[in-house]
Amino acid sequence: MIINKDIMRGYNERSVLAEIINNGPLSRNEISQKVGLNKVTVSDIVGQLLERQLVESLGEGHSSNGSSGRKPELVEYNAEFGYTVNFSISGTQIEMLATKFDGRVLEYNVEQINHQPISVILKKMDDLIAQLPDFHFVNGLQAISIAVFGVVYENEILNSDFIDYDDVNLVDYFRDQYHVPVIVENEANLSAIFEEDYSKQELQNLVSISIHEGVGAGVIIDAHLYTGNYGQAGEIGRMLIPDSGKSQERLAKLPTLESEWSLNAIINKACVIKRNKDYNLTMLIEDYKNHDEQVSKLIDSFCYYLAIVTSHLISAYDPQMIFYNSPLIDSLPEILKNVQMKLTFLPLVPPLVMSKDVHYATLLGGASMAIHSVLHMNGTRLILHH
Repeated sequence: MIINKDIMRGYNERSVLAEIINNGPLSRNEISQKVGLNKVTVSDIVGQLLERQLVESLGEGHSSNGSSGRKPELVEYNAEFGYTVNFSISGTQIEMLATKFDGRVLEYNVEQINHQPISVILKKMDDLIAQLPDFHFVNGLQAISIAVFGVVYENEILNSDFIDYDDVNLVDYFRDQYHVPVIVENEANLSAIFEEDYSKQELQNLVSISIHEGVGAGVIIDAHLYTGNYGQAGEIGRMLIPDSGKSQERLAKLPTLESEWSLNAIINKACVIKRNKDYNLTMLIEDYKNHDEQVSKLIDSFCYYLAIVTSHLISAYDPQMIFYNSPLIDSLPEILKNVQMKLTFLPLVPPLVMSKDVHYATLLGGASMAIHSVLHMNGTRLILHH
């Protein structure tokens, strides 16, 4: 078999850089041993990475054998090579997170939009970028990611329940404005990427259930994001909820999981039972903790349907772990215990755990995709920092 030299060279460069990112600082000799390349090849690649300022020298390290001879030079990844800007657009707000090139947070901002038109939203996003400070990095902005509540296929929004994008192509708009790669992805998918890439655990198969204004699931299979044929994998918010009291009602008339059990739907139900149109999440959490009978019954119903959905995801994907990304569950961790108890009839239930960061998960998942894109390392495991 003939192996193209350029392809092999690219593979070797990615292997060396990934080793430095994931396990640095390292000497050239340590890199050589870990990636299985000879010292000359490694030294040449490291030299080029130093020239590009993707890595930087820390000078002499400690001699591995304790001798008094010359100590090896150590190199580490340069997290200040550039920065990423990552957006999340819901129906009510825009969040923006700027990160270093190792995923660490630089700046966070949020703007309320309350279902304003896309022209206004784009202006607010531009303003948020313009307000960022000068980070004094080697390079400036290197990539933009945008998380949306909707179906995304090949970087294009197919539909969204909360924002009318009016045929605006977000990728073209921001690429023309800032001349950097632009990634658009479903918010639950980005949450799943966060759980994998910001962990030292090697999780090959996981599901991340996201319950906010909408309901969705991100699915990682064999360490790769699984989106299905047209980006619809994990759209659990569209799952139909049958009424056991009615026989074979038309499917089109059945409510969906999102219409009944999104965070907004739960709060709306609570507003009705508490007869208070201003009832909110904080009040719901407080009443539950105070053992309010009506609220406790509502939350138990939520747990029931969440357990059903969780059982379906276990049957479909058999994940190593299921993460839950929701401010409600984050505030009431007993919800997961309730779901776990409801699933005891199953022979094997994977760990059900809260997201490592409910607030930033989606934005940091976007940062990971952006960093991978700029470094041309899609499909390569990088352990990023949180």
